[in-house]
Amino acid sequence: MADGLVLEGPSEELDVFECPHCGQTIDTSADVCRFCGAKVDHTEAQKAAQLLEKVDQACSDASILRYMAVGAFTLSVGLPVGVLRNPRFIENVGFVNVALGYCALVFAVSLPFPFWSMRWWSKNAHLASDDEDFQKDRKMVRSAGLIATASLVTFGSLFALVFILKTAHG
Repeated sequence: MADGLVLEGPSEELDVFECPHCGQTIDTSADVCRFCGAKVDHTEAQKAAQLLEKVDQACSDASILRYMAVGAFTLSVGLPVGVLRNPRFIENVGFVNVALGYCALVFAVSLPFPFWSMRWWSKNAHLASDDEDFQKDRKMVRSAGLIATASLVTFGSLFALVFILKTAHG
């Protein structure tokens, strides 16, 4: 994970960019856009291709973060539903212990998200792109980080409170 969540190496076979005149994706080695016939400035085309590659990687990293957040949320919601469907489990283990375990689980599952969100921002905040998916991903990563931070504070505090009450009442 030196440079991100790259599952495959970057593609160096074909560099592409969006034509500044018509917006179609073309190869940087082209002399003219095959869609609108505009002349291609190879230096600018290479810069645009590098930006497009970075934006694509940022969107890919954000997608992985989104899927992990959905998985964490599903686990956090699914566990209490499963426990509530089996009241004997709560009777055998004890409500306080179930509450402590649940708070600890949500805390542990939420813990990496603020850091992953900050890492994504530190790598990608400087990218200047009007790409619609990239703009949506910026908002999603910000939301994931804020929600996870709120979850950490809430369930960390709840865990501490329940733990203090448990130790105070023996």
